[in-house]
Amino acid sequence: MPRLLTSIVLLLWVVPVGASAGQLAYYSDYFSFVGRDAQGFVAFALDNNRGVDGSDYQAEHFGVLYEQHSGWFDLAGTGEYENAQGMLARIPDSAYFKFEGHPESGLTIRSVANSLALSIAPMVIHLHSAGQNRTQDWGAAQAMLHWQGRQIPGRVIYEALIYSEWNRLTRTYLDAWDNFQGFYLALAKGTPDKWQDFYLRSTGDGGHHRGKGFTTADDWRGTVYSTRLEASDMALNFGFFRWPQRWTVQAVLEGAENPAPVTLRLRQISRRNQRNWIIGGFAMTVVEGELLGNGEVIPVLGLVELIK
Repeated sequence: MPRLLTSIVLLLWVVPVGASAGQLAYYSDYFSFVGRDAQGFVAFALDNNRGVDGSDYQAEHFGVLYEQHSGWFDLAGTGEYENAQGMLARIPDSAYFKFEGHPESGLTIRSVANSLALSIAPMVIHLHSAGQNRTQDWGAAQAMLHWQGRQIPGRVIYEALIYSEWNRLTRTYLDAWDNFQGFYLALAKGTPDKWQDFYLRSTGDGGHHRGKGFTTADDWRGTVYSTRLEASDMALNFGFFRWPQRWTVQAVLEGAENPAPVTLRLRQISRRNQRNWIIGGFAMTVVEGELLGNGEVIPVLGLVELIK
């Protein structure tokens, strides 16, 4: 993505955007962290959503945290909260989460209630998408999670969304997700300060569905396109759907120094169901696996977001 366009997108954080009467819009900033210290690995994700519908403003947090030995932790502050100042372009603070700085220059998320602080280095945008009423950017950066007295180095994958004439906080959209699978992965080779990233998003059914993402892995650095995505080992669930527990992804890399095909193999460590609509649901899964290509096998660790 050109530097100028990156700067324009990220400057939306700096200049507050108001809304006129009758406006409908949705903003989201999603941070997915995975890191490791001497005690083990930790995965933490925080989604921060804002919206406006007419003259009413909304805001919500959604967060999960998983520790290698203790499992899932319940985070205080998940859910809707007041957006009294009508903030859209920037994330409004809540009683549980405070935001210092901006993605382009470095951001710290603090939560006294959850005994954590996530310090993120300046974000590098690797992927940009723009449509008639939707703009989305994806990036990555080094990060340090301070949690329960631990200092855990790792990586953050970042997702920013601006959606006009749409607001899921106040309205229902039955076709919004279409079997969404979002892979937020760290390439866990060496010490966490040297880890790199692999992101992929895919929607729809069928093994040949084409997903898109990016990787920051040395000579593989570039845009990722999946040529085949196979979800398997389907788990029983209450309702008319099943959750996958294993994935095999075959992908090619556009613009990479080494464009040879790669294979990503993932397996579930643990899954936490977040919502169940009987005909579909929402879940977060911690995964491990390997990225194979050019005779190299790189360990992989991270989170998968599933929405049916």
